[in-house]
Amino acid sequence: MKKSGIIFFILMSIVSICANSQTHAVYFCGERIPMSNDFVYNKLMNVIRRQVSVVNLPSLREKTRSFFPIIERYLREHGLPQDLKYIPIVESGFVANAKSRVGAKGFWQFMPATAGQYGLQITDGFDEREDIFKSTKAACRLIRDYYNFIVKNRGVASWSLTAAAYNYGIGNVNNAIKKQGTDYFNMQLNEETSLYVYKIIAVKELFEYPEIYMKNFGYNIFDAKALPKPIKGGDDSDKDFQQVDLQQSEELFKKEVANVKYEYVLAYVDKIPKEFEDGGLITITLLEDLNTKIRFAGKGQSFSVPAWKVDGRIVADIGFGHDVILYDTDQEKGIDVDKLERKKRTNVVLKNVLHE
Repeated sequence: MKKSGIIFFILMSIVSICANSQTHAVYFCGERIPMSNDFVYNKLMNVIRRQVSVVNLPSLREKTRSFFPIIERYLREHGLPQDLKYIPIVESGFVANAKSRVGAKGFWQFMPATAGQYGLQITDGFDEREDIFKSTKAACRLIRDYYNFIVKNRGVASWSLTAAAYNYGIGNVNNAIKKQGTDYFNMQLNEETSLYVYKIIAVKELFEYPEIYMKNFGYNIFDAKALPKPIKGGDDSDKDFQQVDLQQSEELFKKEVANVKYEYVLAYVDKIPKEFEDGGLITITLLEDLNTKIRFAGKGQSFSVPAWKVDGRIVADIGFGHDVILYDTDQEKGIDVDKLERKKRTNVVLKNVLHE
């Protein structure tokens, strides 16, 4: 092989390696999760795997359609981040009368004393902790109070610590901060609280970006009829997730805080067969150039990606983590299955995070 050929081969190999690497930045309430820390990375991966079996995601989909709009409204009214809507999934799975062994009850698992402090009435035949409207309003007030307490007394604005306080109590978290500092992900807490924020983040990831993880599970986590793939090994076994490269991204974090900017790139999806199964490939062809921080793809280029059916829509792992997501022309995530099956091709857009 000539020298020029060898150089070309090496350059193409480097491009290929870069093209196959993903940068999937993870956030909670706008705060960057330190995924460059191996301990945090491995812990979150294991929690994500186990949350699928802990919470029945297929049945929760129906409940979230009813309850999320209510919770989102109260969060907006109280100036709170929308990611906090996943707390009641971890707390109760949206079971109104769920009760813990220590007496916490309801959607948000209020203890009786705390419920009384925030105006929730409890009698022998009536318990407002089971009222999604009143309990959510009370939870928003409590969360806001905890957040403000940490800001005022510890000088740090942290939703991770606020969420930990929701589980552990503001007094316990305040004492932990005094002794250990303000980084939740480096603190030594009780077993439940040390996993609590990870669980919320795991549920958020599975609900908002399931396509990124489902190929690693080997089945559709939102299909009630699908059989889960057995998890082998202990907490340190991450073989299923070696291809999920979660890294922190300072650039994306800055844009997240200051309103992330996007561009929408036109493309189309070829008709898929009616016998399409979860994990099958769909072919996307670009109608415009797609320029990402990982690689450039020109107009007319086609590529096949794994896709899944979620709530009657096709979602696909484009291969760029959160940076490039498949949307329809109405700017809704995924594509209606019926539209794909009755047309030769379906126009779509790829929502691309802009990086300077």
